[in-house]
Amino acid sequence: MSGTDEHLRPKKSRITIFDEPIICSFCTHDVFIPYEVYVNVEQPGIGVRHVRYIAICQHCGQAKQFGDPSHYDAEKNTYIWALNQYLVSIKNRNYKIKILLYVGKRNDDKITSFINKLVEYFNIEVENIRNLKGGAVLQIKMSSFDDIQTIRSTIMYSAKLRNVTIKDLTIK
Repeated sequence: MSGTDEHLRPKKSRITIFDEPIICSFCTHDVFIPYEVYVNVEQPGIGVRHVRYIAICQHCGQAKQFGDPSHYDAEKNTYIWALNQYLVSIKNRNYKIKILLYVGKRNDDKITSFINKLVEYFNIEVENIRNLKGGAVLQIKMSSFDDIQTIRSTIMYSAKLRNVTIKDLTIK
């Protein structure tokens, strides 16, 4: 989107105001997901609403609030567009994951439940399961739009819910 009257789309993007990029003041990254917010700019009860934007940094989660300073220039008889949005391409990535997990006394039900939950969350293909005393080594392939941190936290959360201890997690 560039120089149009469209609203910003809530997708991963880089946003500029008068060709100056919006930068996160906390982590200095520049990839955000913008959302429209309607605020009452007058006295409460009048019902005058104004569109503002809040953009969430995709690196640290910090929120940044900004408005659209686009305006009509009467001298030049033209409209000056201030906001530009450049969508960040999202690719489906392939990952190989190796998980060394511990379940205490051999309990195939916990491992099966854990694998089934991973299948529910992600599109995985189990390559190999090697049983160890009190646990297993699980090797899987998967394809996802998520980044490594999101995949890692989802796997860790799923293991925690099923009382499975992950000793080592490698994602490549």
